[in-house]
Amino acid sequence: MEHLLVALPEYWKSSVKPRNFTDFCEMIDTQGKITGIWEWRQWNPKTGKTVKREWNKNVVTDDGAIEIFKCAITNAVPAAVFNNIYINNNSGSSTLTTALTNGQTGITSLALAAIPAAIPLNNITPATGATLVQVGYGTGQTQNVTVNGAAAKGATALTVSSYTSNAAYAIGTNVVPLPNVAENPTNTNLKVNQTGTVVEKYSGNLSGGAFTYTPTTGAGNRLVVVTFTFADSANGGTTSDGSYTDAWLCNVSTAATTNNYVCHEINTPMAVNSSNNVTVTITIKI
Repeated sequence: MEHLLVALPEYWKSSVKPRNFTDFCEMIDTQGKITGIWEWRQWNPKTGKTVKREWNKNVVTDDGAIEIFKCAITNAVPAAVFNNIYINNNSGSSTLTTALTNGQTGITSLALAAIPAAIPLNNITPATGATLVQVGYGTGQTQNVTVNGAAAKGATALTVSSYTSNAAYAIGTNVVPLPNVAENPTNTNLKVNQTGTVVEKYSGNLSGGAFTYTPTTGAGNRLVVVTFTFADSANGGTTSDGSYTDAWLCNVSTAATTNNYVCHEINTPMAVNSSNNVTVTITIKI
C-alpha cells in the first residue's frame, strides 16, 4: 500500500483530487511568484514500488533568491548571464493632440503628434494579441486601450477598439505602446517599427558595480537593480545622438535575437546628445 501525504489545504478542499504530481503542481496558485514544489518518494529497491509519497510547497529563501539573481543577472560567469542593456528607438510613443473628456464614449481614434515609429496591430513577435497603448503614461491617471489598426511612422491618428474614457486627458498627454510578456523578437524585428534611422546601443558587458542585490525578507521583495548610463562622445560615451524609447535587459552585447531577453520597457522618447545622458535602471523582484 502506498501512503500519500499532501501538505496543502487546497488539495483537501478540492472535490477533484490531482491524479499525479504534475497535476498537483498545476493546481497550485503561484500568484505570479517563483514557487518551489517538492515531491518526496520512498520506494522499495527490491520491488521498485513506492511505499510513501509526500507533496509539499516550499519557500524560496531570501538568500536563495539573491543567489538566483547573482547567477543569472550579473557581470561574470556562468555563460549567457543577463549582463547587457540594449536601447533603441523602436516604439511609437507620442502625445494627444486632441483632448479627451471624462466619460467620453465611443472613442475609436486617438489624435496624436506624429508618431516616431510605427505602431503594429499585433505585439512584437510572437504576435499573440493586439497591441495595447496606455493613455496617461507616467501619470497617476492612466487607461489601457487596444489598438485596432496598424499605424505607420509619422501617422497622426491611431485606430483603437471603441472605449469610454475613464478620465479627462489633456492635449500633450502621453500615449505609449506597452510591452508584452510574450515578446521574443529576432534581431530584425527588434527594430522593425523604426522605418527611418535606427539609433541603438548596447551597454557592453556590465561591470560588477552595475548590479545591486537586496535580500529583503519575503516573496516579491528580494530584488536586483541594474543601472547603466548611456552618453554620447561629448560626454565620454559612444552612444549615437537621438531619442530612445526602448530598453531591454539581454544576455549578448551585439545582435540580440530570440531567447536573449529577460525584460522590456517602453518609455516616452529620451534624448541622448551633448546636453543629455540617459541612465537606464532596471529593477527585478522575486
